[in-house]
Amino acid sequence: MCGIIGVISNKKESIFEKGFKALGSLEYRGYDSFGFAGIDNGNINVIRTTGAISETNIEKFANLSNLKTIIGHTRWATHGGVVEENSHPHLSSNKKVGIVHNGVISNFAKLAKENPQWVLNSQTDSEIAANIIADELERNNGNLSEALKKSLKILEGEFAICGILADKKDTMFAIKRKSPLVVGKLDDIFLLSSDHTAFSAFSLNIDILHLEDETILIHTNNNTKLWMSDKDNLIEIEQKYTKESLLNNQVDLDGYPHFMLKEINEASNAVDKINYNLEKSKKDIVHEMLYSDISMTGSGSAYYVTMIGQYFFNTIGGKYIPTHPSDEYLNLKKLSRRDLVLAVSQSGETYDTLEVLRNAKKNNAAIISINNNQNSSMQRLADFPIYQESGKEVCVLSTKSIISQVSALYLLSVEMGFRTGELKTQEYNSLLEDYRKVPNILSSIVSEYSSEIQKVAYQNCNIEHWFFIGRGAHYPVALESALKFKEVSYLHAEGMPAGFFKHGTISLIDENFYTVVFLPSSINDHDLYQATIDNVYEIKARGGNVIGIGHQIPQNIKDSLFFGYITLPDINKHLNILSQLLAGQLLAYYAAVSLNRNIDKPRALAKSVTVR
Repeated sequence: MCGIIGVISNKKESIFEKGFKALGSLEYRGYDSFGFAGIDNGNINVIRTTGAISETNIEKFANLSNLKTIIGHTRWATHGGVVEENSHPHLSSNKKVGIVHNGVISNFAKLAKENPQWVLNSQTDSEIAANIIADELERNNGNLSEALKKSLKILEGEFAICGILADKKDTMFAIKRKSPLVVGKLDDIFLLSSDHTAFSAFSLNIDILHLEDETILIHTNNNTKLWMSDKDNLIEIEQKYTKESLLNNQVDLDGYPHFMLKEINEASNAVDKINYNLEKSKKDIVHEMLYSDISMTGSGSAYYVTMIGQYFFNTIGGKYIPTHPSDEYLNLKKLSRRDLVLAVSQSGETYDTLEVLRNAKKNNAAIISINNNQNSSMQRLADFPIYQESGKEVCVLSTKSIISQVSALYLLSVEMGFRTGELKTQEYNSLLEDYRKVPNILSSIVSEYSSEIQKVAYQNCNIEHWFFIGRGAHYPVALESALKFKEVSYLHAEGMPAGFFKHGTISLIDENFYTVVFLPSSINDHDLYQATIDNVYEIKARGGNVIGIGHQIPQNIKDSLFFGYITLPDINKHLNILSQLLAGQLLAYYAAVSLNRNIDKPRALAKSVTVR
């Protein structure tokens, strides 16, 4: 969940400023600390600091500014606290090897115990890896490829490691297992990164190569070699670069105070784009779904998306499709060639979800992947990759991407319903026609309803404890909205089914414990609406204050039951989910603004979760 940049340049001019900018573009992967190292007259010069790159003056790294070989890292803490000594890069005890590392070395404690001769200066697993590589270099008489092969066998866990050697100023190496690492190639510059978007600091058109697991890379004397480690052998790999434009990764605030608000405003475009991108492929995808044992998976917000999808596929498509959170999926289901896994992830690099897909590949199961990163690991693994093309999300909290993913599952469920006979032609056309209204409706919510949502958030931001509840597909809307709310406001928020609420949890209700309820349409989904209203009465009877997010309801009920009520446009009982998700995002945003939180970079969070 951290960011890596490595650069070797043959240019006369300094490349450090671009390297600094490149690492800054990876700050979404972690921003509690960062650092750089470079080779300087036979020594590895390391400069590290706590805090964010965006808040640090580049002059702090002036001693590295003229170096031609540098590695850098921005950290999201996994082992050891947020202090300078735990920041990357890390050196081996003999100061001959410097590395930056993403992932987790799971056997680091055992290795440290077995090697008491090491002088360790941090509490990290990463420093252990640096010492293993240095020791193997000595054992193999300086043969770097052999040392890295042996290190791959010793180190357990998942990792992307990029390193430099004190006595070889034009050499950079890397080893990779289950954590993304990408090579970038320009005429006079060699690049390594955990995310190819960082290369835009050097060029908007670049040749890239995504490294596979168990790969060893050595770049020296302007020559790159790749090997696959296979037991005791090294098999050289053919290098197949692809030209890629990074123009779409150039983003700015465009006058908005925060990227979160900007990206909420871009949800309407994301809805349009996913419809266009699915138009040609959805029939083939649905055909595969109908004739396979299908299940869904995702992590965090993406898991809540699949929960909403469950309701869509059942009520529109006429098919029950189970979903499990990625971190528990393999504890619940064994995959075989009969299976089809539909996986959702904004980044396409989510570790737990990738583990499910690797298992699917191993057992010859098919994969559908919905991602907002076209060249992600998940897109490359998928038999049916669905590229959202929602545009880059800078804010750590996913907003427009979530709206796009829910839209994709709606469109697939409508196609499925038509194929299963659940939908007649008129119903099918009507549901697609309703979808075409969504972009304008989402835009109107932002432009016309934001002040009402802002007022509710500002007036109640002093409340420390919140429940978010709903029934049917509104239940995962409540889960997702509670997650957004607590992520960015740091207030305690729990989501749960409205019907489940009375089984114990209601004991916590008093005048200081507020509830947000997501209501179905009283016209389009009356029975579910009435059941939810009954739950609101139960909360009200215990002195609880309730804020409603829904659609038109009788005035007498609104006045008697709700402390506040946000009335949204009524599209249909399925697509109302999208407008409620957007309203939940705005509520979280304005609550955080009123509390002066760090909106785009909430504490302790990172955009792409690439660790277990």
